[in-house]
Amino acid sequence: MGESLTKKNERGDDAWFCPVRARTLVPKSVREVRESATLGTIWGMTWIVGAAAALGYAVGISDVRVTFGDGSERDCLQKIYPMARFIAAGFAGSVQIGFAMLDGLAHQLRDAPEGQAFLPQEVADCFSPLASDIFQSFPPHERASHSHLMFLGAHPTDDVGIPGYARCSLHVLKSPEFVPTSAPIGEVVSIGSGSGFPPYQEALARLSSNPMSLIQMETAGLGASSVLLSMVVQKTIERNPSPGISPHAHVCLVRRGFVDVRPNDADQYPQSGEKIEFRMPRVATSWNEFTQMASTDCKSSQGAIC
Repeated sequence: MGESLTKKNERGDDAWFCPVRARTLVPKSVREVRESATLGTIWGMTWIVGAAAALGYAVGISDVRVTFGDGSERDCLQKIYPMARFIAAGFAGSVQIGFAMLDGLAHQLRDAPEGQAFLPQEVADCFSPLASDIFQSFPPHERASHSHLMFLGAHPTDDVGIPGYARCSLHVLKSPEFVPTSAPIGEVVSIGSGSGFPPYQEALARLSSNPMSLIQMETAGLGASSVLLSMVVQKTIERNPSPGISPHAHVCLVRRGFVDVRPNDADQYPQSGEKIEFRMPRVATSWNEFTQMASTDCKSSQGAIC
């Protein structure tokens, strides 16, 4: 694993990371990580939105829709997950490549000692060359679906200026190079082809042009700006429906101490007065589960994109 570096945080826990030697961290081959090749696909629509807030947390919001090789769609996939203490990751693009990326990242992060945590920047830097290897191991027609990753992290020792409020970060890695790009605190960014849809671009631009809006929401409680971001995303999708993007979403909150992922379920009350229960459908959380769900619907998981 190489030399590890540690630093005490305010609770006495160690922050830990490995030097940038991603290829030596995963002894099994990328062929074993991805398990099998898939058929070709085309790039469809999806949207994952995130931001690193100024008050000790990062938030990510991901829809759940998948487009199959025959062009049909279904809301059936969780795309954002806790990966380690204070680290979460989401993916867009090829479903199978996305799960292969999460498998590789989980394998790379498996050896953190008890009571210690990874540094978010080091996670992004270490994973970059491995992500490129995994991506290149797939055939060209599968790589044509692209692979975008979003990492959310809370620093285990550094504060943002207020004791106890972690300095949080958001990194985006995109195929084929997967060079980590760090988003400034307060800037709202996204991955997936929904990022290029004009109404969604405009919604993100409005949020990013006023980072104070996220901070002002915190007067309602820690993490309140995640509610604002989720509402903006959901309303934007409802008012500007686009193939491949679902109003159902998972909201991920990362701060020093925990990673929480939950659906954007809500009770809605239209003018008619009749209560509408907006609830997350069943979603797959692994490649095998997704394959089984697709098979039940007489769909092929091969070539699915998200």
